[in-house]
Amino acid sequence: MPNPRRLFRNVRLVVDAAVQHLHDDPALLAIQISRRLPMAVRRRVGLALHGLGTRLPGAAGTAALGAFMAGDVARAEALIEKSAPSRSRLRNEVAVLLDRTDLIPPRAPAATRARAAWAMGDLDGAIALLEESGRGDSVQTARYRSELELLGQDFHLATRDSSAPIPSRTVPDGRYRALHFLTNSLPHTQSGYALRTHSILTSLAEHGIESVALTRTGYPVMVGKAQAAQEDLVDGIRYRRTLPTRLGTTPADRLEQEVAEALELVREFRPDVLHATTDYRNALVAQAVSSTTGIPWVYEVRGLMEQTWIASHRRLEARVKAAHSQRVTATACTEAALARDAAGVVTLGEAMAGVLVGRGVPAERIVLVPNGVDETLLGEELDVAAARSAVGVDLPEGAFVVGGVSAVVPYEGHHVLLRAAASLLEDPETPAQLREGLHVVVVGDGTAAPDLLVLARELGISDRVHLPGRVPRPEARRWVQAMDVVSVPRLDLEVTRSVTPQKPIEAMALGRPVIASDLPALRETVTGGDGQRHAVLVTPGDAESLAGAIRSLHGDEGARRDLAAEGRVLARERTWSALMRRYGALYASVAQERGTGMTRG
Repeated sequence: MPNPRRLFRNVRLVVDAAVQHLHDDPALLAIQISRRLPMAVRRRVGLALHGLGTRLPGAAGTAALGAFMAGDVARAEALIEKSAPSRSRLRNEVAVLLDRTDLIPPRAPAATRARAAWAMGDLDGAIALLEESGRGDSVQTARYRSELELLGQDFHLATRDSSAPIPSRTVPDGRYRALHFLTNSLPHTQSGYALRTHSILTSLAEHGIESVALTRTGYPVMVGKAQAAQEDLVDGIRYRRTLPTRLGTTPADRLEQEVAEALELVREFRPDVLHATTDYRNALVAQAVSSTTGIPWVYEVRGLMEQTWIASHRRLEARVKAAHSQRVTATACTEAALARDAAGVVTLGEAMAGVLVGRGVPAERIVLVPNGVDETLLGEELDVAAARSAVGVDLPEGAFVVGGVSAVVPYEGHHVLLRAAASLLEDPETPAQLREGLHVVVVGDGTAAPDLLVLARELGISDRVHLPGRVPRPEARRWVQAMDVVSVPRLDLEVTRSVTPQKPIEAMALGRPVIASDLPALRETVTGGDGQRHAVLVTPGDAESLAGAIRSLHGDEGARRDLAAEGRVLARERTWSALMRRYGALYASVAQERGTGMTRG
């Protein structure tokens, strides 16, 4: 039975967040709500909004928002371009979503012009626009100032706890306790971030290291989980939530609420190590708790936040402008400063380690823990026919399926896979068996999912493209096994050159051959200890290169079988169990530093 008090608190948090979003960015709020809907429902809602907007005078913003929601970005952009420049907030907010800040007229409200400047990384400029228009005391300005303050290299969160540092405890036989600071987690989010975290925490438990994880303020209520409890227990791992009675007004307020919750956990759990995982906001919380309690903290850097933000922009011109923005410089500097301050740094591979060393993090303090695999995957033996039956996908007998299980965002390059498939289907030189049997399956959801549906229709291959959306965690592996070849067609961007994804090594563990973009991080992922690459690498963003690899593997069953076998050998080197020793050694090192009173210069 629902807990009325908990439900009331959670609803109030949702209302607080919704009011802030409505004030700051109503168009983005609508998009975020729509992303919680199944893909087909989202598209229908978008089409309905588009239809309504086209029938009402002066409702170009509504029509464009509907088109954007339905995945027709080109139509949304055309509607904004054709509409007369106006003070309409919705029209101009949709222009921001489309990276078309050039379509926002000078007479637009200051709040919207500031949003546009902020969206392109001009943080000081956004605040100046609000101040010059007499909105210096507004809630929007306060939030912007707070976010900018967090990005100051010398910024430290305030804590209301004045108690003395907590004495270190005697650790029996390396059985350390770690308090983790996370952005999201199972069971409410099934991203690569959440799945890697859970694999690490469960594997640490098997090695005698006890973990408790604390998630950001407001999560998971803020992502629509109104019945969320204060704590979830998943496979024996405690996930604690920061759910205050009221949501902090500014980003700094919310982080301080998390610090207060963390200090309560510290008194109860008495951890030996604090472990923050990307991004800098989690690191700021760990740093504050460490400074109050004396417990050492480590920082696990899983990505380059500023590069991910650059890649989120849809247009090349916007990405170029974003790359040279104040936000990118400030974020990179803040991430680097926090990594230098931590007692130890964990990252995913050599490419990321090189970036960190270039930012001044001593190489000797960096520990590499690549993406690993659950050992149970190595023993899975399920042929494609049985897997397809298990997931219930409607495919003709003998279909040749290429695809993957992934976040569906632009830099993953799924549109390249669709274009490669269209090329093969149109090419008279394509073997008849491949032309008749080729299907593409992309499992997952994200900002680019509606775009893929539109592209499939434009290419005339809708009947060959299957997007089942998000699937439950246990079902994801069955979808991988339902494929003949797993494709990782990432685009060539700074973020994809440095950050290693989870999906290739899991596909290898399940005995599926992999085609991946030839990028440094992906090359590192598919290269074994013997220096041999165990996947087919293709030119990033080149549909013909990908089509050629698909054609080649389709025609050579022996090559597919060899790649699958080699991939499993590589995956055995990367089990989570084998990788956990690296965390144990890191925890022992930083805990010893605390116990001996050592400090870093």
